Amino acid sequence: MGQIKTWRAALAAIVAALVMGIAVQASAQQTGTLQVTVDYKGAGTVDKTHQIFVWVFDTPDINENSVPIATDQATSNGTTLSFSGLPKTVYLAAAYNEKGTFDGTQGPPPSGTPVTIYGGMGTATAVPTGGDDAKVTVTLPS
Repeated sequence: MGQIKTWRAALAAIVAALVMGIAVQASAQQTGTLQVTVDYKGAGTVDKTHQIFVWVFDTPDINENSVPIATDQATSNGTTLSFSGLPKTVYLAAAYNEKGTFDGTQGPPPSGTPVTIYGGMGTATAVPTGGDDAKVTVTLPS
């Protein structure tokens, strides 16, 4: 009977160690940081009504059905946005709220909105995340 309890205790310890190892590994994968500076070169002013929205994705296949894993907005040109808790590699898209009627959460931007996918339209470039040195500039229009 004592031997069964010992085996159960050992098995429980092994299972606990495996679960903790998986949790630590998953946590490590979601600790990337990234600073994104927005650079708008089009007509119009970036302000509280005409923001630049930046969306972060975990897939390079960015389209109208894609769901971002993080989002933020800049209310002045040249703003640097900080993202954390990201996977090791992300993909970016940005849009200028030209008409001031888009809130950045109601689905894809309206037709005709200045939009860019980091790396070029239709071809997202992988962006590695990491420490303080993980920085990119997203330029609109590209």
